[in-house]
Order: sequence, then C-alpha cells, then structure tokens
Amino acid sequence: MALVGIIGAGIGGIATAVQLARYGIESVIFEKDRIGGLIRNAYSVENTMFFPDGIKGEKVVEILEEYVRKYDLKILYEKVRAVRKTGQFFEVQTDKGTYRFKYLVVATGTRPRRLPFEGIIYHVAEVPRRHYGRVLIIGGGDVAFDYALTMSETSDEVIILMRSEPKALPHLQELVKKRSNIRTLMGQVREIQPTNGKGKLLAKTSAGDFEVEMVLGAIGRVPNIELVEGIEDDNLFLVGDVKNGIYRQTALAIADGIKTAMVIWRRERYGDTE
Repeated sequence: MALVGIIGAGIGGIATAVQLARYGIESVIFEKDRIGGLIRNAYSVENTMFFPDGIKGEKVVEILEEYVRKYDLKILYEKVRAVRKTGQFFEVQTDKGTYRFKYLVVATGTRPRRLPFEGIIYHVAEVPRRHYGRVLIIGGGDVAFDYALTMSETSDEVIILMRSEPKALPHLQELVKKRSNIRTLMGQVREIQPTNGKGKLLAKTSAGDFEVEMVLGAIGRVPNIELVEGIEDDNLFLVGDVKNGIYRQTALAIADGIKTAMVIWRRERYGDTE
C-alpha cells in the first residue's frame, strides 16, 4: 500500500508526487482522463518565472510527462467515485477497486460554469484541429481571452462576447488587441440554435445575431470538491485550483504541491503536526 493517494494528475498533483518521490515516499495518482489537467488549454504559460516568453500549455504537458517517466510515478487511469475515511485510512473507490492511504491529496482542479444552451464547448483542448470561419467565445476573463488567442491561430474571425468590462489580465487584453481577427463585443447570449443543414450554429445575442462554426464557453469555474465534502482531517490536503478560488495560477499549484509533500515528509520523519 502506498502512503499517499493523489486524486488528479494536473500540474499540482504531479508536483506533489515528484516532491514525494524525491523524499523516497511512494504515491499513487488517480486520473480519469489525461495528465495535465486544464494546463493543456493554455495558450501561453508565463507565470512560472522560467519561461519569460511563455510556453504552450501542450508543451507543459510534455514536460509533466517527462517528470512522470523520470520519477517512475504510478498513475492509475481510473475515475474516483467516492472517498471515505475509515479509521486511520482514507479509502478511495474507483470503478476497478478500493485503495487505502494514510494521506490523501486532492488536486482535482475546477469545472466550468455551464450556460443553459446546447452545443457549447468548454475546453479549447477538445477542439478538433482544423480551420474555422467564425468562432464565438462567451466570457471576459483570463480563460476567454486565452481561448481567443488559441482559436485566432486557426480561425478567420474570433468574437469575444462579454456581459461587462473585461476582467482578463491587461497583458492578455493587449495580446488580443494585436490580433486583427479578434474583436470584443458587449452583450449577452439569448439563444443558440443549429442552422438548417449547414453544420453551424446561430447565436442570437443582444449585440446581434452571428452564424458561427463553434461556441466556446468561458464564464467562470467552480472547485471540484464534491469527493471530499464533509471530510475534515489533518491528513487530507487540497492542492492547486481546487482550493485557490480566483487565484488560479500555475505557479501557485506547483507551490501547493511541493509544500504539501514537504509537510507529509516532515510528519513521517519528525512527527510534526504543523
């Protein structure tokens, strides 16, 4: 039995596992899909302080994969269905079995707030790689502007539709302004419906009606915390976006993971409770 269970193979979960491995502590990571989490969506990651010109999210995932190989991290590609605390151990139940750990790290990140319309995509990493005519992005925060930059590379026109003034980082706003095929509009979506036999969508908004090939939703995110709601235990750790609210930053997720591993090591080595 491994000492530590980690739910989520995003950058926070991987950082935790790597630091634990450096201490000689075995962990098991549970991942329902692919490693990397939301970082895969990022147009440019600049806040780690190691890539001043930025680095594509997909490249970050490749680096994470290198860390997995280097430290021979154990990843089980199983969806976690439930978590229980039984005696001194956490029980993690998946479709394939039940696993027990002394420590549990939850690095499950966030999920998108959804709009009441069909046909919207919420992760740009899920967009098929091809040329697009017009793309509509709903939202005015970092994610919306980041998605717009990504889609502008393969689209004739990208529209960012915002209900209010943009909340994205000024740096992202400046990058968007430099793209001639991105425009921002103020307004709200009223209806999204398929067009007759064209394979497109008609977005009816307060700023006008737009025939588009795709609609991306980016109106905010909420923590994926359901698995451990109601469980309070000193050996339960939340890492990264799942606990950081609006402060969702790559550097913070890495720091959370490393600090968590250090705390676990000190508890095992010295019995520290701080």
